[in-house]
Amino acid sequence: MNTTDNTHPIDIVVQAELPDDTSSHGKTSAVAYVFSSEARLLASTPLTEKGEARLKFTAAGTATGLRVLVGPATSEKVPSFDELIRRGALEQHLRYNPRMPVLQARFKVFPDIWHCWWRSACFVKGNLIKRVQIGGTWENFPVCNATVEIYEVDPLFIIIPKLPELVIERLRELIVKPRPFPEPVPEIGPVAPMLRVAQSEHRLDAEGARLLTQLSDATELRYLAQVGSRLQFQQALIKNPILIRPLLCYFYPRFVTKQRVGTAHTDECGHFSTLFFQGCLNHDTPDLYFKATQKLFGFFDVSIYAPTPIACHTWWDYQCGTEVTLYTNSPLAHTCSPCPPVVGPEGHGRWVAFLAIGGTPLSKIYGTSKELHDTKPPAEVAAKLGLTEAGQPWGSLLRPRLLFSNELEALGVRYYQVSWRRGSSGSFVPLKDGIQHYYRHDVSTPTGDVPAWTPYTLGPAPVADGTGHFVPDLTKIPYESVAPEGVWDTPPSGGEIVEHLTSAKFPTSALAPGLAFHDDGTIVAGTSDESSRYQLKVDLFDAQGQPINIAALGIKYVVPDVPDLSGTIYTTDAAPLGLVSGNSMVITLHVDNNRCFASIGAPSIGATLADPCCGVLISQPADNVSMPYTAYHPHGFAQYSFSVVRGTQAVVSRNSSVDDPGTLVNEDTEGGTAVETVQNLMTLNPAPGCSGVNCVVAGFSENLYVDSMATDGWGSELGYDASDVRAFVLSTVALPS
Repeated sequence: MNTTDNTHPIDIVVQAELPDDTSSHGKTSAVAYVFSSEARLLASTPLTEKGEARLKFTAAGTATGLRVLVGPATSEKVPSFDELIRRGALEQHLRYNPRMPVLQARFKVFPDIWHCWWRSACFVKGNLIKRVQIGGTWENFPVCNATVEIYEVDPLFIIIPKLPELVIERLRELIVKPRPFPEPVPEIGPVAPMLRVAQSEHRLDAEGARLLTQLSDATELRYLAQVGSRLQFQQALIKNPILIRPLLCYFYPRFVTKQRVGTAHTDECGHFSTLFFQGCLNHDTPDLYFKATQKLFGFFDVSIYAPTPIACHTWWDYQCGTEVTLYTNSPLAHTCSPCPPVVGPEGHGRWVAFLAIGGTPLSKIYGTSKELHDTKPPAEVAAKLGLTEAGQPWGSLLRPRLLFSNELEALGVRYYQVSWRRGSSGSFVPLKDGIQHYYRHDVSTPTGDVPAWTPYTLGPAPVADGTGHFVPDLTKIPYESVAPEGVWDTPPSGGEIVEHLTSAKFPTSALAPGLAFHDDGTIVAGTSDESSRYQLKVDLFDAQGQPINIAALGIKYVVPDVPDLSGTIYTTDAAPLGLVSGNSMVITLHVDNNRCFASIGAPSIGATLADPCCGVLISQPADNVSMPYTAYHPHGFAQYSFSVVRGTQAVVSRNSSVDDPGTLVNEDTEGGTAVETVQNLMTLNPAPGCSGVNCVVAGFSENLYVDSMATDGWGSELGYDASDVRAFVLSTVALPS
């Protein structure tokens, strides 16, 4: 079958007259573009030094309307018509005529125009982070290989005039009669609820909410809201961005629009950067919004960060060059291993960093923290040796985290060993629980390669010494060359992440168990108090399992000198802190696996106890009700809360430390007994709608919770807490027997 070719050649000569003082850089950076009438790119070519360009291409017969642009060069493979117009490109319309072999387009580009093509540049940089909750701690992991789209949000001088009359009147009402605003609740991820905002300093925080409640102080704005015309009120709104932007976030987010201005890609550390141009007509400080996608199964783009509403998640008045941090909790976001650089002391490159126990850096532990060593009295440091900065002991399974300088591999350092002992004397015993590290590699599927994370056991295991003997319980240092294939990488799930970050396992609940209690406070048979200070020791070995002489090789043990491990980790020499002994590093931890005990005694009036069958106390309004309770921990490492609830309302509330070790009475002003009059118990804190109600009979619940302070470095929910509850009834009238 014959076909007819309906395409035809088109030849366009572009002549752009630029002033003589235009730099050669400006001339060579200018480009001539041809688009169809539907804004589809047909051809483009840079202008010559003389400002000339010739575009020859073939187009369909229907492409009779041509749009010729002269504008700046872009980094896009297929330049966008809208983006070029936004940046100030000049445009001419031509109509294709088959009788005219060559079409011509002439432009005169004034200095103000070509200057703004390049001088309106704005550099954007940032980090894309996935926050993973491990125990009670949030850990940050970089989201790598993601595409970040940058959008410019319309400034207020464009948004405000577009608001409908009904919205303007509603804003008048909110400003004339300010109303209480809900406190913002920090939220992470791409699906934050309407009245919540993602956790970030630039968005509506407690300070922003406080400013909103002070609308009454904006005298001029309130005056114009009352008597001003629509135009006057609009101008006043534009002049008060601190107040108006949160209002848009809360009530009218749909009127905020955006335009994409740039695209960037995250590296292995989650960093991204790009340059965008604001254009010639926009002199406002840019307001930026970000979205991010990542490929699923290697080919399918999925959204991992796209918070809404836009007005609540916009970086208003973004200062070009400043760093933004975007947080996602999308389960589809793939992360890479944390890669904050570790800086050795004074740039020293041969080091072993003892970073943390779980998620708690050594900079937060008495005895391993340089800051606590330098700022606290020596007596306090000695008394709290091995406790956290918050005074917490350690318990359950502890996971030390070590990091090794890559320079050690060339020195022949291949293995390490972590061992333990009770107290500060005697022999150390190697820890034996297996340590697994995860490596990422591609797995072939019918739809393409997909990433997979596989665990690899580093040790402890025996190592041949070359003489027919074995050195037991050594663990491989996870250099990149040790990975079976692919690269070491943080796995997706929280439990696997904890395992991946672990360098040793110290099972204190088995090696240093604590007391447990029956309901009556007696000690459970077979349990014992093994709480004490314990020490962990780190040693290095070569490929034959022989100890490394750290002084001969210039290796230093270091500890972090920063409050957390989320950024650049600066370190300090561990030796001046007394943590290095020979070729070993030794740290001390105060371990306490004792359980708490909680008990509520029978409430009483004088010598009369609440009826044990029905829990009833016959009383008079002036009587005092005594409510005894016991909150106990063998060494005082606990906090307790005690409350009495009438109906739905708390009428007694106490929170304190269990700070009187060795007794079954916590040390507070009432000696472990809450005392309150019947009148107060009947009337305090009435429920909504109950004011003035005179209760003659009321039911009460006593609630006691004793919270162990022990931590495994990730959190303190170790199962060592205790609680008790008791109910009673107060009656000021005689009840039928």
